[in-house]
Amino acid sequence: MRHTHKIAKHLYLKRAGLRELSFPNGSVSSLDQLPVPTSASYLAVSGSMAAKPRSAWHEPDHGLAVRTPALKQAKTTRGHTFYRDTVIYHESGLEHRVSVVLQTYRGLTRLISQYPKVEWIDGDGEVHHHTCDYFIELVDGTRIAIVVKYERKRAEMLDLIERICDNGITGIGKGGKRTVGVADAVALVTNAQATQEAFENAYFLLSSRSHHDQAECAALYDIVQQLPGTFRFGQLLLNCWPRAKRRTAIWRLLDLGLIEPANRGLIDELSWLRTA
Repeated sequence: MRHTHKIAKHLYLKRAGLRELSFPNGSVSSLDQLPVPTSASYLAVSGSMAAKPRSAWHEPDHGLAVRTPALKQAKTTRGHTFYRDTVIYHESGLEHRVSVVLQTYRGLTRLISQYPKVEWIDGDGEVHHHTCDYFIELVDGTRIAIVVKYERKRAEMLDLIERICDNGITGIGKGGKRTVGVADAVALVTNAQATQEAFENAYFLLSSRSHHDQAECAALYDIVQQLPGTFRFGQLLLNCWPRAKRRTAIWRLLDLGLIEPANRGLIDELSWLRTA
């Protein structure tokens, strides 16, 4: 962060009554800290959404992906992430943002990259194939094939998606095997939805899943239940230590949907939040 940006951030925090967050401070005395409660409501929600324990470790693979790009390339943003036991490929910065944001969906049960390969017919009657970038399955069984392109190609891609749907969303498998209705719908995601702000928010949401402290989350949930209306993210960081643990707890409550941002955009100390 540039020095001028730091000064601007300090001024914004000061005006919001959060000047304390501009500078690191020592640990808060244990006498100043509230006893950590065990919130039944929080534990019920977090327990129902917790990942099921696994009996054994499984070597990650690419699942049903019909093509496997290089795992990493130094001169491009090509690379991969992991969703459970599946390798999720991305071949551009936009695809990377989309794949990470998709992983934050609370109703997501399955995520595959480079799948499905679908058939479509042009105006001259010629048959073509297109490989979708991602495929998701939701908890209610809904299957959605996702095409990722930049906003400038929206009209072109919507025409392609319409032709894919007119052909019954027919998947092409090994040996040319055709499967009508390989997905229930086809969606277009562009840089207008997968913004850098959405990507950064998603990063912290995913990080909170494996790094949160249950007791801290329960205590924080009891606190926000008593706050009226909206409150700033930074208000929840005051008079607590370590702040990193509290910050992770805030993101965990956001991930569980127990609190939510009042507005769209990047979530930081100045963002307004509210109980869901």
